[in-house]
Amino acid sequence: MRSVIKVLLAAVVAVSCDGEGPSPGELASRAPSSETFRAAVEVALPAVVYIQVEARPVRTGGPGLPFGIPDESPLPSTGAGSGVIFDSRGYILTSNHVVQQADRVTVLLHDRRRFEARVVARDPSTDVAVVRIEGDDLPVARLGDSDQLRLGDWVLALGSPLDLQFSVTAGVVSAIGRAIGILGTGVDGEQATAPLEHFIQTDAAINPGNSGGPLVNLNGEVVGINTAIASPTGFYSGYGFAVPINLARRAAEHLIRYGHVRRAYVGVLLNDIEPADVTVYGLEAAQGAEVVSVSPESPAARAGVQLGDVIVAVDTLEVRTVSDLQAALATMDPGRTVTLRAIRYGQQVEIAVELGMIRSGVTAEPPPPLEEPTRVGFAVAEEGGKVVVAAVRPYSAAARAGIRVGQEVLSVNRQAVRTLQDFSDAIRKTEDQAISVIVRDARLGPVIVNFEPGG
Repeated sequence: MRSVIKVLLAAVVAVSCDGEGPSPGELASRAPSSETFRAAVEVALPAVVYIQVEARPVRTGGPGLPFGIPDESPLPSTGAGSGVIFDSRGYILTSNHVVQQADRVTVLLHDRRRFEARVVARDPSTDVAVVRIEGDDLPVARLGDSDQLRLGDWVLALGSPLDLQFSVTAGVVSAIGRAIGILGTGVDGEQATAPLEHFIQTDAAINPGNSGGPLVNLNGEVVGINTAIASPTGFYSGYGFAVPINLARRAAEHLIRYGHVRRAYVGVLLNDIEPADVTVYGLEAAQGAEVVSVSPESPAARAGVQLGDVIVAVDTLEVRTVSDLQAALATMDPGRTVTLRAIRYGQQVEIAVELGMIRSGVTAEPPPPLEEPTRVGFAVAEEGGKVVVAAVRPYSAAARAGIRVGQEVLSVNRQAVRTLQDFSDAIRKTEDQAISVIVRDARLGPVIVNFEPGG
């Protein structure tokens, strides 16, 4: 290992001595300082949010019962992820897989404000979703230009990995335009329409819980939405992937405006170029998107695209891979006429294609109505002349704050509680305010518990 390091150092010195590159001192002077990283975090972190998801309970077969026959114990499903506020109206960008099964979504801001959120719409094809909160003076992230990213650029991944809220990790862009085959069939077999993968790859540490959080540059601008990791264990193993912000922003705008994403459609099945294709098609390099099938009556068929055509550009955008072509089309409006430049068995041809349209995405359904226990998250009963907690809604704000079954309720918002009527009267006066409850816990004695009932 030491010999390899020496060889690399010698190569650097040789280049600098020949005047063909920067000296080691010049390279060191270009390195970002701690102040640079801190400034980027100060810009970006206030708009980052922690997302908690509650899904409807799933009933399973009980002991001795065939699968599918429900027992009496519903099993709630919960999850967590990250997001970033990108619009002052309260719109938040996150990952589709974070909120895919959500019945209720709670958003925690960096300033500790908590909101009940609504899923606006989501798109499995890009793994992008939009949720919304209602609030004042919301911090809004700066969105950058992911097309300007280059290999080696410093980036920061922000979010709440492994439930460690509002964490920051640093790394570099290690690849762009990466397709890793993770989009297609999601949770519950949900199918993605024409999955689009054009990920930014980074070695900034990304773990479960980072999903939906921003990848930012050293200006504090969001350049990607963290979505996946490459790992044999399910935890960080060296590389993470983010949806480029230019793609995510366009998807989000469509989800807000239409409830789905409108994407340009050509109607071809494509493969990346392999070494054998270079010989067969008379290519100069193993670059382009090989047409292996053309859908009948599609825009491509009407325009004259043929099997074996290798598309190398769309308008002025170069196409090196299938992912490049998909990403280019994702920026174009359906109905527009574009020029595909292709190699047809050694000859360059130009094909004018009027783009068709496909729709992808799901508009969220309203969550089911709250059931008892009450809107404050817990219900009470009288036992032995005392008012005690009889039930707590799982994963409610009350449950998170520490309300537990069996605790005796002593007061609500400084009003003594001796009867069920006392409790009802005190709760009725709270409206949507924060609630302060004093309970007597069997282990701890009197404990004060404060929470906002909407969460």
